[in-house]
Amino acid sequence: MKSPTAPGRWPVLGHAPALITRRLQFLSSLSSLSSVGEVVRIRLGPIPAYVVTSPAAVQKLLVPGDRDYDRGRLMAKASVWFGDSLLTSHGPSHEQQRRSLRSAFTSEQVDSHVRHVQDSARTLVKSWTPGEMLAMDELMKDLALTNTAQSLFSTSLTTGSLESIRLHMPALFKSVIFRTILPSGLERMPTFGNFRFRKAMRSLDDAVAAIIAARRAESGDKHGDLLDSLLAAQDDQGNMLPDKQIRDHVMTMLVAGSESTAAVLSWALYEIFRDPDLARRVREEVGALPADQAFTAADVLALTCVNNVISETLRRYPVPFIMRRSLKPVRLGEIELPAGAEIVYSPYLLHHDPRWFPDPLRFDPDRWSSERHGSVPKGAYLPFGAGAHVCIGKRMALAGLATALAVICSHWQLEPVAGQRIREVATGTVHPNRMPMIPRRLPADEWERAA
Repeated sequence: MKSPTAPGRWPVLGHAPALITRRLQFLSSLSSLSSVGEVVRIRLGPIPAYVVTSPAAVQKLLVPGDRDYDRGRLMAKASVWFGDSLLTSHGPSHEQQRRSLRSAFTSEQVDSHVRHVQDSARTLVKSWTPGEMLAMDELMKDLALTNTAQSLFSTSLTTGSLESIRLHMPALFKSVIFRTILPSGLERMPTFGNFRFRKAMRSLDDAVAAIIAARRAESGDKHGDLLDSLLAAQDDQGNMLPDKQIRDHVMTMLVAGSESTAAVLSWALYEIFRDPDLARRVREEVGALPADQAFTAADVLALTCVNNVISETLRRYPVPFIMRRSLKPVRLGEIELPAGAEIVYSPYLLHHDPRWFPDPLRFDPDRWSSERHGSVPKGAYLPFGAGAHVCIGKRMALAGLATALAVICSHWQLEPVAGQRIREVATGTVHPNRMPMIPRRLPADEWERAA
């Protein structure tokens, strides 16, 4: 059976213009073709690619994982940035890397991360002034970066490093997406975008090199963090990891642990506080946490309403698309694909398919109540991937998100600024173009408890 071709193809460029200028709308529109076939054909310039639109076919693509597929064109382009890391590797190399990094994501490390997030979030909210407009998206970027560096590398980023990473990361994400969608070779041309990409790469490399150099300069003290694990790790032949691979892992964890976290926190706060009833429910739940004690992962992961908000935020604002490449002829649904086929699956498409999520643009945390969420089929909801490449830091990420939301919502009522249009911007994540919010004091009894 032949897969249907998506409409709107341009000569030479194929569907690249649609993916560049209206990525989310284009991906969402492909679900309407799923009644014709589970796989929709598009073109990335001259290269054919196949978008998998059904949960069953996506599940087959991802589970068990590396047997029939490698990471595909997107990660091949991203390897310029992330090198040979957990994000870009596959097969035996990926399995070995997961073993090396497992000690950085134990229950003890997750609890330590929760304490770091709690402390830094408390420091942040105490600096706010009632009625003063805040750029919440920028504040969440700083919070996420600070927590990631502290938890994974036991170090605090300097103001300069923090600003450099925050400034240059969007340019890197944008450039990687463009390099994936547009024909190969354009990245070697002397364009402004390519110059900006190389400058951003140098800046992030400098920040990562500083983290590694600072640890190597220490006199053998052990921190029990990711960096310790990397410096002590050995490959299957007993060799220590080369400096280049340590750099690749640090870069990956710094970016993966901060960019998506910042976007989820921004969107979650926006959705909570534009719904007074939801804000009240969240405050009531977090108000039961011990105000004068350190949280544990178990404490915050037991917050039903808060975690339903997180689940719905991850559904409503997910990663736009991810790719795989077939290593041999494969069959997905009714479609036979050749070896070397570029295959796209889109969490955004799946998470906005009304067959699995009725009224998909409506933010509804109660979708994830125990009575309702069991109706979602496997493969329809993929905020952390699946199979061999499921996110190794999933529990740490969820606990950190719940902790930050619990601290912020227990101290402040946040008011979205009237008249400000908030747009979804799709790069490596779906983040807001801006998120201005105004902190207001809680009612007196709630404020005293929070303080």
